[in-house]
Amino acid sequence: MSSGTRDKVYYGAILEAKILVRNMKKICVIAIAGTLLLSFHVSAQNTGSDAKAAIDTAVAAMGTAALQSIQYSGTGSFYATGQAYEPGGPWPRYTLKKYTMLVNYTAPAMRQELVRIDDEKPPRGGGVGGYNPATFQGGIRPAPGDMVENQNTDGHAEAGAVRIWLTPHGFLKGAAANVATAKTTTMHGKKAVSFTAFGKYNVTGTLNAENLVEHVEALMDVPYTGDTPMEGVYSDYRDFGGVKFPMHIVMKEGGYPTLDLTVTDAQPNSQAALDVRGANPAQGDGQAARPERHAEKLADGVWALTPGAEGSILVEFKDYVVIVEGPGNDAYTMATLAQVKTMEPNKPIRYVVNTHHHADHAGGLRAYVAEGIPIITHESHKKYYEEQIFKNPHTLNPDRLAREARAPMLETMKDKRVLTDGNMTIELYLMPNHLHAVGLVMAYLPAQKLLIQADSYIPRPGAPPLPAPSPYTINLVDNVTRLKLDVARVVHIHGGVSPYSDLVAAAGRQ
Repeated sequence: MSSGTRDKVYYGAILEAKILVRNMKKICVIAIAGTLLLSFHVSAQNTGSDAKAAIDTAVAAMGTAALQSIQYSGTGSFYATGQAYEPGGPWPRYTLKKYTMLVNYTAPAMRQELVRIDDEKPPRGGGVGGYNPATFQGGIRPAPGDMVENQNTDGHAEAGAVRIWLTPHGFLKGAAANVATAKTTTMHGKKAVSFTAFGKYNVTGTLNAENLVEHVEALMDVPYTGDTPMEGVYSDYRDFGGVKFPMHIVMKEGGYPTLDLTVTDAQPNSQAALDVRGANPAQGDGQAARPERHAEKLADGVWALTPGAEGSILVEFKDYVVIVEGPGNDAYTMATLAQVKTMEPNKPIRYVVNTHHHADHAGGLRAYVAEGIPIITHESHKKYYEEQIFKNPHTLNPDRLAREARAPMLETMKDKRVLTDGNMTIELYLMPNHLHAVGLVMAYLPAQKLLIQADSYIPRPGAPPLPAPSPYTINLVDNVTRLKLDVARVVHIHGGVSPYSDLVAAAGRQ
């Protein structure tokens, strides 16, 4: 064998040896990877048992097992959801004089009882609710006296169950009842337990070092804002006869507080809480349209579509109609579309005029977007509507726009916009510096001498005069004076018509 041949054989053997070593390494890596994958698979299979152990430990630490009900009370702050001063801003604050929550975990049901006062100076945003002639409460800010509100929640309904699970002990009971879907994770260095209920709600609770629930969160459906984060933040736990309960509670919706409560008393297994059952008959799911809709003629070509209640105003032009305000929800909008079709079968809806961004006034706009109907609103609302209201996912309870995606047609205005066909005219005006909402718009019909307004004045029949004129009403009258509008009557989006002289008197401008 020549030297050249011997070298080839030698280096060939070395090459084969290197290949063998590399292959052995690959085999080892594959074997190790397989072992790791197997261990991960076993860990995933044990997730349920890990979660059950975490739930059981927290139940023992908090004294939840024998807890059938809880009643707690305190003082602090209440915030009105959907009524922010700025589009996408925080909810307006009210002071809580008295607050009591009664939770019956056996029913399941809970009842919230509160007394709040409107003491913000100046008052910005909405949230006092409609005027109640029996109590003289609500109507226009600042609302005088105590506002008493009670609300029941039925835990048999999906949304009601989730709200109960947002409470600390309610979360543990919900986790135990849904342990088959439960799993443990680590969030911000702390143990978290999550479970899925009704096949769509994911509820997550974070435990502190003492295995006490300090944070619960879940997405819930809000017709206006879609899949909306709801949170409960719990701290400063104390022992009440073996039951641990937080002395500070902060509830949030959409990232902003709805309740900030300093607890002064907690009563485990309260009989009053055990007596709580079901929901208020007046409470609905927010989706049902009003059963009866009889339009009321306000002037030639002008109709209130739901007279006496918050609703839309129809204004008739030669070849089309304009709707002022798109309140409510999908159901209300669809009922409005059907009503307009009956009243004006040959005239399409050219525009919907939106006075401002609050949930009760803009909650039906998504359905108009789904119908391809343009919306006129103030320029300050554009970003909020396009990036949030018309874009937010609605997966928990898909509405028409979620099912039939369509790009919104927004036409924004600044200080003034006029719609006219030579016969009918609507003049739209910004109400600058109004404390109820940034970008608040009013509508004026010069031929009819009608002013259409939202939340600047609400009649209070039978009530004593307000201690001082509302800055909201003053702003409305001052704007009418500034613009030199000839107003005879005022149409209220929240229902009813008043002579303009009533507004002047309410504003103290006589």
